[in-house]
Amino acid sequence: MFSKASNAKKPPGTDTLIGQATKLEGQLDCDTDLRIEGTVKGDVTCSRDVTIGETGIVESNMRAANVIIAGTLNGDVDVTGTLIIEQTGQLTGNTSCSAFIIKEGGHFNGTSRMSVEAHDKQSAKHGKAAKQRAAEAAMES
Repeated sequence: MFSKASNAKKPPGTDTLIGQATKLEGQLDCDTDLRIEGTVKGDVTCSRDVTIGETGIVESNMRAANVIIAGTLNGDVDVTGTLIIEQTGQLTGNTSCSAFIIKEGGHFNGTSRMSVEAHDKQSAKHGKAAKQRAAEAAMES
């Protein structure tokens, strides 16, 4: 009777919230999605996604799967997936990521580097598409 509820998939969403009136200092390790609306000083490691809200201020080096910055982040960011700087976002620091999006109005001051895995995936994807186009052209002639 109760087993269905316990086996049900958890709906997607934020699992950990650091609220607007919260200040956190020290190392933060998180295995759930993380949303920061307050202030964080110290390294952040997250195996899932991190969102820094418009009121969020982070002075930290950060490692995560994906990061969205709508507030302020001062520090280096290592992302295995996508880094997005929203219109209100500011990143001062270096980044390594697979994809990097800066929306109009967003600020970035630092250096960026595409991770080797992401580059290899993109190259393989483009190479496969080029081979497919060549094969289609050969069939037409």
